[in-house]
Amino acid sequence: MQKYVTASSTSRHARLKLLGYYAQRIVTSRTLRQAATRAVIAGLAATQGSTGRARRPAPAPIGAMPADGYLRLGRLLSERQCMDMRAWLRKRAMVAARGSGHAFTMDDIPAGTRFGDYPLDTVVNCPHVMELANRPEILGMAAAYLGYTPRITLVGLRWSFPVDAAAGADNVQQFHRDTEPGSIKLMVYLTDVDEGAGPHSYVAGTHRDRMPLRLRRYADDEILRRHGAATVITGPAGTGFAIDTKGIHRGIPPAARARLVLVIQYALLPFLLYEYAPATYSGAARLDPYINCLVADAAGTGTGVQDPPPAPAPQREAV
Repeated sequence: MQKYVTASSTSRHARLKLLGYYAQRIVTSRTLRQAATRAVIAGLAATQGSTGRARRPAPAPIGAMPADGYLRLGRLLSERQCMDMRAWLRKRAMVAARGSGHAFTMDDIPAGTRFGDYPLDTVVNCPHVMELANRPEILGMAAAYLGYTPRITLVGLRWSFPVDAAAGADNVQQFHRDTEPGSIKLMVYLTDVDEGAGPHSYVAGTHRDRMPLRLRRYADDEILRRHGAATVITGPAGTGFAIDTKGIHRGIPPAARARLVLVIQYALLPFLLYEYAPATYSGAARLDPYINCLVADAAGTGTGVQDPPPAPAPQREAV
């Protein structure tokens, strides 16, 4: 669960990040956005030097992802690994981040709760998460698609729960686009997902559209009329796929069973809307600090992205 920069932030650094985010949103031309991405890649190659080039993962096949915007990756985790992860998470608290904000566990889910998101410290220390995120073939796929060594800028674990259909869908359960430039997301089901368990749905090819100036939600009938049927991705626990989130997509609201999904974002640069404070990682995996900018090791020696703390409020002199 990653915190967002908000307009109410008192930090000058946060306000500048927010300004930068909306500035890039003004650029809607696909040609100009691609040119900007090439400039970023050139800048990264120049500033990272030989170390950056040596770090770059070997490219892995990306199939039709440039044309379609998504790539099925098959089963990335075994059923045993998924069971290990679910068991480890069972007694750990998650937060109804898009609802009441209250913490709860799987043994005490508040009525009407749609989502449960685990804190970043919990996510990065969950068994198999960081090992999967740093698999050479996964990093190679991200590098091949993005054009340079990826950085992991988001890692999340989210439960989606069935709720009364009459209550309607949450915004993230309606078709929408994301606007993170130079990024993709890897999604891995940690529970069996069929049509009744909230599968992901993606509208192929829409990542190549001109980016709209204002983001909005799309009704199902509009998608069907303009683009035809969306691709629905189902599969057993461990099934993974990558998506370019500039394309139109959504998570279908689960109707029968809850869904647990792991989401890992790979990007050229840290996302401007996120507040970054590296989580402490206590696992045994050896992590490249450039790629794993969200974590620091247990000794605090990581070199992750960290936003500066807000300036302290001025103190009154004693009278």
